Amino acid sequence: MENTEGKLMGQKAINTNMYIKLLGLLAVGGTAIGVFADFFSGWSDNPNTMETALSLGLDNIKGLFVGKPRWTYVLGNYLGVFFLPFHIVGSYLVYLALKPAGKKYALMYFFPAAYLASIGAGYHGTYAFVGDIIQSGDGVLMQKMLDYWQYWGGVLILGYSILSLFLFVRIFKGQSIFPKWVAVLSPISVVAITVVVTLLIPKDMVGLRSFFTVTGLNLPLAIFYFVTTRFLLHENNIDLRFP
Repeated sequence: MENTEGKLMGQKAINTNMYIKLLGLLAVGGTAIGVFADFFSGWSDNPNTMETALSLGLDNIKGLFVGKPRWTYVLGNYLGVFFLPFHIVGSYLVYLALKPAGKKYALMYFFPAAYLASIGAGYHGTYAFVGDIIQSGDGVLMQKMLDYWQYWGGVLILGYSILSLFLFVRIFKGQSIFPKWVAVLSPISVVAITVVVTLLIPKDMVGLRSFFTVTGLNLPLAIFYFVTTRFLLHENNIDLRFP
């Protein structure tokens, strides 16, 4: 009897690990393609005033689109729209990592994260027509675009910052499966590190600075989803049920 129960528990653990691996592949893979979407949508070696990943104002990104081939940001548009929603899978993995310390905090992370993934994918999809408007030089259209585009980006940045800080605190206080040092690898920490690195890069290395700025939101999440998957695979008795 004990042998049978042991086999069932072992099979359950194997099935759970396979499930976590699949979700991790979707989350990390989708977000990694999102990093490529950022690169194609916004990267440029032209002089620009986008100092950090949090600088999403129109004046900050205009320089990125000067002389930029149209196919690049159209491709980035499609990659972002179709793959950035996989952030929701990553949010579920983080939910599982927070759940042992209390379902309340886990849900307080998951629902806002899923919401931000939705509006983030939509926001990324605007870069195609924003690029067209900037390259057209139509000042009237650019001015009209400010009525909605700036606020959309602002909500996204604010939500990302608050949620990332919430996650940092939960990890640092030991309210997750992670050891406290993993807070250093949380999205808000990695964003802060990339901001410092970007500011330290010489001004004439425009292409490298642009890479860190345009990928500065999705890259930290791709890293954290990978870390989360690794820790979940080493965790026993994971409750996969939602909520």
